[in-house]
Amino acid sequence: MFKPLFGSEKKGKILLYLYSNREAYPTEIAKAFKFYLNAVQNQLLNMERDGILYSRLKGKVRLFGINPRYPFNKELVAILEKALDFVSKEEKEKLYTPRLRPRRTGKPY
Repeated sequence: MFKPLFGSEKKGKILLYLYSNREAYPTEIAKAFKFYLNAVQNQLLNMERDGILYSRLKGKVRLFGINPRYPFNKELVAILEKALDFVSKEEKEKLYTPRLRPRRTGKPY
């Protein structure tokens, strides 16, 4: 679904994850989708370089989010909202529902 729009399926899933969770760190995204961490970091850094994402340090962790100053931010958010409508209910609950508190230690994803 995302490949025609974003050039890769991973990039679309990462953007949708960041849209639904506001901010996330690379390891969290990699674990959620069972992607290689290096692949996620490369995608995030490329999108940050292009101005689509921003990053900030929180302690030793670098958080990424969708850049509100991106020139096409409104259009990107509209596309991501529409894409979220096509995600199955189970996948939406598992991957795209923001967590309200930290996950218990040792609990599987």
